[in-house]
Amino acid sequence: MIFSILVFMSRKPGTTPEQFRNYYTGSHLPMFRKLVGPHFAVRHVRRYIHRIEAPRGGAIQRNSSTPASVLLGSQADFNFDVVATVDLKTAADFWEHCDFAQQPDIGASASLSRF
Repeated sequence: MIFSILVFMSRKPGTTPEQFRNYYTGSHLPMFRKLVGPHFAVRHVRRYIHRIEAPRGGAIQRNSSTPASVLLGSQADFNFDVVATVDLKTAADFWEHCDFAQQPDIGASASLSRF
C-alpha cells in the first residue's frame, strides 16, 4: 500500500516565487535524489501556489508583494509556496527514508535554507 505524506515549504524572504521554484526543481530535487539514492520517493508531485506580482487586499506581511491567487479562504491560509506529495511504497519505506534523510550530513546538504 502506498504511503503518502504532504510537505509544505516556503521560500526565504527576498526570494521571488520564480527563483524558489527554479532552485527547488532544478537544483534541490536532483541533488536530494542523488543523496538519498534508493531511499528517494517512488513519486514526488509538486504543486506551487500561484502568486501575482501586485499586492491585493488582505495580503499578509510575508507575501505582501506576491499574494496568492485565492478562490476560497484568505491569504493567511497560503503562507507556503509549494506543497509536495511524496509517495513511498510502505510505511516502513517512509521511516527508512526519514532516518536516512535526517542524518546530519545528509540533512545539511539537502537543506532548502538557501531559498
